[in-house]
Amino acid sequence: MNRPQLFDSFSKLPAAVCYIGPAVMVIDDVFTVALNSSFSPMKQTISSFAAGPYGWLEKVGMVVVAISFLFIAANLLSVKNQKDSHLLRFAGGLLVIVAIGFLMISIFNTNVIGTLISFHGIVHQIATAAVSAVFYLSCLILMRLMINKTGLRYFSLYSGVTCLVGLIVLALLVSRYHQNEYIGLLERMIAGFNLGWIAMVGPQVVKLARSLQ
Repeated sequence: MNRPQLFDSFSKLPAAVCYIGPAVMVIDDVFTVALNSSFSPMKQTISSFAAGPYGWLEKVGMVVVAISFLFIAANLLSVKNQKDSHLLRFAGGLLVIVAIGFLMISIFNTNVIGTLISFHGIVHQIATAAVSAVFYLSCLILMRLMINKTGLRYFSLYSGVTCLVGLIVLALLVSRYHQNEYIGLLERMIAGFNLGWIAMVGPQVVKLARSLQ
């Protein structure tokens, strides 16, 4: 099987594939928290857990989430010669970047040598910032494309809310609101909306893309 055939086969998997990534990520995070009783999920980030004992569980979750984004992207990139196909394909390209970003985040732990400045930490922070910016841009594009389509309006609104909540929480983190005492809670709030986007909006995006192929 050559690469185009592999890509086509991957994009034609059931839309339910979108549920797997969020489910695995949530289960892995719960297990990692349970196995690290000395850590607080409210005060420690997901990345902190990934860098600690049993951190491979968090990393597996991130990799599966990356695969979910790639699956959605593959369907968007398959749209051709349709109205707004350039925007759909652009959103697909953005989600490919998001998927790569998640892989980079899982590979390069934050502050793995216990310092504020490290190669791993810098790559991790750049990848995290890039994923946030690119994902929220794709949310806005897809919201615009779905808002006037029958049956997709509420999903488009959720896409917009995901972007809005993410930007507000990111602003709190950047401003070091209350010194980010509950940075773990804030990060998991963003993660929850993002995983919800994959599980709820993702299948609708896949169906929309397939209807235009």
